[in-house]
Amino acid sequence: MTASEPDRLDRIENLLTGFGEDLSTVKNDLNSLKEQTIKTNEQVKKWDGRLWGLTLALISTAWAGIIGATAVVITRSLTGS
Repeated sequence: MTASEPDRLDRIENLLTGFGEDLSTVKNDLNSLKEQTIKTNEQVKKWDGRLWGLTLALISTAWAGIIGATAVVITRSLTGS
């Protein structure tokens, strides 16, 4: 054994410690991203429900307009106006 071997072990230990810290940072970032994704998915589901409600309301309004216009045309045709 030479006197330089403890220096090499210290460098390896420092390298592994740094790697462990980097790994912890990546893990924390992934957990944060997971939480944000869950929150975003919940918001998308909420807005998706609202969009479908609006779409059905617009379709209902369109049908009411079509039926109303048809009634007016039939009434005018029958009265001769």
